[in-house]
Amino acid sequence: MARISWKQLFNNVWSFFRLSLKKYTLFVLRLSPHQNMLQAILVYTFTAWMILSLPFMNSVDVSWIDNLFTAASATSTTGLTSVNFAQSYTFLGKLIVLLLIQLGGIGYMTMSSFIYLSFSHRLRHRHTEVLNTEFALPRTVRLNDFLYSVIVFTAFAELIGGAFLYNYFAHNGYGTLEAIWYAAFHSVSAFCTAGFSLFPDSFMSFEHSKTINIVIASLSLAGAMGFIVVTDLFNRIIGRVKEISYTTRIIVLSTIGILTTGTFLILLTNPGIEPSAALFQAIAAMTTAGFSTVPVSAWAPCSLLIIMGLMTIGGSPSGTGGGLKTTTFTCLVATVTSHLFGRKYITFLGRQIPVYRLYMANSTFISYTMLFFITMFLLMWTEKTMPLIDILFEAVAALSTGGMSIGATAQLSTLGKLIIIVAMLVGRIGVITFGMALLQRDEDELEKEEETVKREDLAV
Repeated sequence: MARISWKQLFNNVWSFFRLSLKKYTLFVLRLSPHQNMLQAILVYTFTAWMILSLPFMNSVDVSWIDNLFTAASATSTTGLTSVNFAQSYTFLGKLIVLLLIQLGGIGYMTMSSFIYLSFSHRLRHRHTEVLNTEFALPRTVRLNDFLYSVIVFTAFAELIGGAFLYNYFAHNGYGTLEAIWYAAFHSVSAFCTAGFSLFPDSFMSFEHSKTINIVIASLSLAGAMGFIVVTDLFNRIIGRVKEISYTTRIIVLSTIGILTTGTFLILLTNPGIEPSAALFQAIAAMTTAGFSTVPVSAWAPCSLLIIMGLMTIGGSPSGTGGGLKTTTFTCLVATVTSHLFGRKYITFLGRQIPVYRLYMANSTFISYTMLFFITMFLLMWTEKTMPLIDILFEAVAALSTGGMSIGATAQLSTLGKLIIIVAMLVGRIGVITFGMALLQRDEDELEKEEETVKREDLAV
């Protein structure tokens, strides 16, 4: 029997890896920014699925569809699980999920940018286009400043949150290493609004813990309000700009207004609930963190409708939350109110909103509604025995990456789980980005088409 040349084997493997990386880079260059976003998330999801399917990643027998479901949920920072996450995965499995959550929270392109931006000018330009696709930035925010604030603020927020959580766990019966692990995992999961918890019942055991409620809610809000706010505030503090941008003011005011309304309605429809619990659930829903300190599944349908509404609105642009986004919701409200008041232009807070932003907001809303209807239809087809409210809640939680569940996730059929997986990934990518990745054509072709299109009037 011939002896194995380990040096030759290593060289062959290394050559294969370099060739594969080169071909993958060329493949990426041929894709549009929206297609790059789609392929990146699919690559992360399927790689995580293969890793989580390894025997030593599972503490119990987990089926292929449940491992894929967990991988997609972590990649999209949704938090829905078809198995008991805390009891189904080993430490290594949970560590893989934590890494996916961190990548998904701050943006896949943010992490890889420090590698890609050191390559050729052509690849640097393409990667900048993808970053602009992943993060919707106002013109007042520079991309380099934004990337810096993402990394620094994420590290700062998660370290501060983790320190408070460690102090709590260390003083409540947890060993040092265990307290560090629980603090780190939940700090990252909360800031990235992922909704994953190492506790089987989320945070229901900590309903009356002020520390857990305040820290988790604060981290979720910090992540969901978005890095635009952080960048803007930092530039204002150092004197780079003279005033806070219009986008930041809209984000802060709309977040306060929606959370106040949501908390009030939850209290109104649940007379026995404590104000702190109502506020926590409103924050968990709107930030799409998906944590629970009370059994939401026992709530009346009208209360669940409020939660679904908050998840649908979601966080803010260029943040860790999902949903339509607060600025999109503001544009829709401004469009309706301006039309009702007979204004010639669409205004909000005394400022005129650019037409292309209104165009994007309306496109997002219509696309989201269509995909929600399709998801609902398919789930009602595959889950014939499941109550309508369960299907409705599951569809909203998946498409908004809200992650909150009323117990229907584990009862889904294999086809039902596949539908939710697709909905979670589309929700993470963004309905418009997903649509453009599938349908976008060459710019020259579009210009030729626009030159031949005739303009007509239409009564609406």
